[in-house]
Amino acid sequence: MEQNINNNNDNDNSNDELGTSKYIYTERTQQVNKDDDDYLEVGKDGISKSMRNFLVFSIIIMIVLLMAIVGYFIYVLNGGKIDIQIPGITSNSSQSSQSSTEDSGINPNGPTISIEEQPEDGSLSAEQVYEKASPSVVGVVVYDYNAGIISDPSSQGSGIIISENGYIVTNSHVVGDTKQQNIKIVLYDGTEYSGKVIGFDKRTDLAVIKAEASGLTPASFSDSDTVKVGSWALAIGNPGGLNFASSLTRGTISAVNRSVGSSQSLVKYIQTDAAINPGNSGGALLNMYGQVIGVNSIKIALADFEGMGFAIPSNTVKSVVDDIIKQGYVSGRVRLGITGKMVSNYQAQIYDVPIGIIIAEIHEDSDLASQGVKVGDIITKINGVNITGFDVLYSELTKYSVGDSVKLTVYRQATNTTNSSTFEVNVKLLEDKGSTQQSIAINKR
Repeated sequence: MEQNINNNNDNDNSNDELGTSKYIYTERTQQVNKDDDDYLEVGKDGISKSMRNFLVFSIIIMIVLLMAIVGYFIYVLNGGKIDIQIPGITSNSSQSSQSSTEDSGINPNGPTISIEEQPEDGSLSAEQVYEKASPSVVGVVVYDYNAGIISDPSSQGSGIIISENGYIVTNSHVVGDTKQQNIKIVLYDGTEYSGKVIGFDKRTDLAVIKAEASGLTPASFSDSDTVKVGSWALAIGNPGGLNFASSLTRGTISAVNRSVGSSQSLVKYIQTDAAINPGNSGGALLNMYGQVIGVNSIKIALADFEGMGFAIPSNTVKSVVDDIIKQGYVSGRVRLGITGKMVSNYQAQIYDVPIGIIIAEIHEDSDLASQGVKVGDIITKINGVNITGFDVLYSELTKYSVGDSVKLTVYRQATNTTNSSTFEVNVKLLEDKGSTQQSIAINKR
């Protein structure tokens, strides 16, 4: 998907209909000779062979019918879903793969990313960096959860192995910002594994997936705070998808702590001029010691721009990924409990309303409704700060913890019977456990 600022990204349920099978048996008459010993032979139990064969056949049919009936009831009790495992693709049914902590891949005692110091014995050549790091960079092929067995991928990207037992970091946009995807993971040597999405975080564009594998080669990570502008950087990934798997590009660190992309993003990016293209998303940005300093995420793709790619710093990656593996979401995040849109300056002039966030939905667990706030109201300030964009709102929210209260200034439009009004309410902040990101707690569209 290519915009002014682009993400570099270019539960299979089988609803079988079980009908009632009708078995029709036709009786065939034939002339029987008295000397037909096979037909007339009577066993010790007094039953002819033909009769005995008929009884055996009837019993088999009854067993088959009984198995079909039992299967049908299992099908009904399972909500009409049959979980079919396909080689290279895994089912991520919320009722199956996420039914328990073990099945979901969430592991309180799971692996964490270790930040290593840079070696003191000098940097490596580009060839040596590639030899060291390429086994840790994988291809991520995503199939729509509801797609059939014959389907094309919905997206392809890259990922970085972080543990030998199959945990992999990639971009949230690579997996479609959802857990409901079928994932195929392809190693640098072409080996394929099925995988599943453990969790994702739209605010940082990071996700964790897990391959059903062992003995993988985890990458080494370095402290991104030590990255200096002007130093060499290498990118390994799959630009354009698996047809160009494990490609290496080289450039420099152009800048650090860049704000770019969605106003909801919490990331201060590393900027590089190493070539990053669709499919590189989720791949590694490396220093000359073969250590990951960032996860490639976005680029500016305009006619007048060249060589402006951005990576999520490794320190940010560690804090987010460790939380996702441990509990499936990033802890400590807060939300207001609404869905809304930003009122632009143009819209404010046309409709004679203030700039702010117009409420489209109030979630059931929010106390805004109990304080008289309604859908259609516009939140213009948070703690006295004018909300001129989502970045302002999120910047303020990051200062608070779950359970804290913030003061909102709310504007209500005039109706046929009432004048416009402005009032203030104090709202208790809720915890964002990641599930709200599926529909986005506050959604810019």
